[in-house]
Amino acid sequence: MKTLLQKIFWPILQPFESEAEEYTYKPSHRKILFAVAVPFLLLSFGVFFVSITSSIYSGLVPGLIFLVIGLVCAIVASLGSDHAVAKIWRNR
Repeated sequence: MKTLLQKIFWPILQPFESEAEEYTYKPSHRKILFAVAVPFLLLSFGVFFVSITSSIYSGLVPGLIFLVIGLVCAIVASLGSDHAVAKIWRNR
């Protein structure tokens, strides 16, 4: 199942998967990446809710940005290799 999801989300994972560089990885980096993804996702849903209920549709753009950041963090943390997680933190 994980390999199927990795193939589906390859366009997102590919920029972080280059194996040519050395990297420093700690298991806590993956946990922190999940911890960063959750607030961004919650913030995006909150912004969407407030924007739609108050009919201020210009708030959808920040909500979309928060959603994309949260999804990228969650996808890299759950499906990415150790190198991808280290690269998102810029650990070399």
